Amino acid sequence: MNPSSAELQRTSRGANENAGIWALGNGLVSTTLVSYFAQSLGAQSAAVSWIIAAPKLVGVLRWFAPSLLRLGGSYRATSTWAFLVSTVFLLILPLCAVPELWPSTTLAIWAIVLCWCLYHLAEYCGYVIFVAWLMQMVPPNVRGRFFGLRERWLTAGNLLGFLFAGLLGAVLRNAFELDLRWIAYPMLAIYGALAIAFSVLPLKRIPEPKAIIPADHSFLEDWKHWSGSRARWFLLYGTWFSAANGLFSTLLYVYPYRGLDLSLFLPLTMAASMRLGQSLISRPVGVTIDRFGWRSVMICGQVLIAFGPLLFSFGTAGYIAGNLVWIAYALINVALPIAIVDGRHDRSAAPPLALYFAWTGLVYGLTALAGQSVADYFVVQEYRSEPSAYTTYFLAATLARLSAVVPLVLLPAERNSRT
Repeated sequence: MNPSSAELQRTSRGANENAGIWALGNGLVSTTLVSYFAQSLGAQSAAVSWIIAAPKLVGVLRWFAPSLLRLGGSYRATSTWAFLVSTVFLLILPLCAVPELWPSTTLAIWAIVLCWCLYHLAEYCGYVIFVAWLMQMVPPNVRGRFFGLRERWLTAGNLLGFLFAGLLGAVLRNAFELDLRWIAYPMLAIYGALAIAFSVLPLKRIPEPKAIIPADHSFLEDWKHWSGSRARWFLLYGTWFSAANGLFSTLLYVYPYRGLDLSLFLPLTMAASMRLGQSLISRPVGVTIDRFGWRSVMICGQVLIAFGPLLFSFGTAGYIAGNLVWIAYALINVALPIAIVDGRHDRSAAPPLALYFAWTGLVYGLTALAGQSVADYFVVQEYRSEPSAYTTYFLAATLARLSAVVPLVLLPAERNSRT
């Protein structure tokens, strides 16, 4: 499909409005919020690892997302229903805070994990279909600018969500001395679900081409996109980076809660600040990608974000600095969908997107579970209230993330995907 300028403008407007509203809901119900919720109920590091890992593990099922087009019949219907189903599980999440409903807090904690998984699974499937739809509508030579602008809306929505969640928690905790596990956390989950439900309304603006449904949607057929040497190097990067993130993820969420004894307000404020920075640079990043290609942009982003955990080891000030360095995630976030479909000869973007995210999500989930053992090796439970005990762990996390740049550097010459 060769969209007209008017259709491209409508696509951009609808995609950006969807991004801002959806990200607002996503910011209200973040991994930080859910991990604090679980820890307030008594969850230990093992349960936190499952909160981080389990959504990625079930996310491997997003490989079947292109097949959902057979049921939905169109990009709009399929992605809309997937996003709406995800809100159902967010609305169920507050029930985990009802004391009389569960025989034990342990069961309530694992109910949180289950709802968190199912919410992500539906959201992942909707995302794959939605991005495949956008790839149909946006010409390759302007994809960097298009996704850069959309990333700006995503980060702006996240920023507002994080700020509102952090402020609400701080007000309720300090002014009224309320236990957040029964009031603020469930309330934010409900608000987040409603925002995500409203985010499907702007999809009506986007023109819809005929859905491309792969005739032979099988693993071997989808793997053909990754059979070239360049694609394999990129898949190796995704595997490597996902493993590095997963192995050293658990204590990144435990550290502010136990090591620094921070209230929910500061982590969410820093997340908001990070999103603000990403929002400001996303559009220029997209222009840079259109002009120079995505590989150099991703290499710069990978090097910068690797140093975030190292800065964490310098206490609260370092925690703030590390989050600010993670503004560089914008470089990877804007470039990633463009890189995944680079060199795709047919018009169907869904299979490579689905397989890449399913595989890297599985790697992240499995390594995040293994990360519990890594965390215990570097920082034993008895010392997790002492910030200095985390230094070696954060150094190892930095080296693991930094080494993931190697496959990007060794990628063969980039295809000319900007024409």
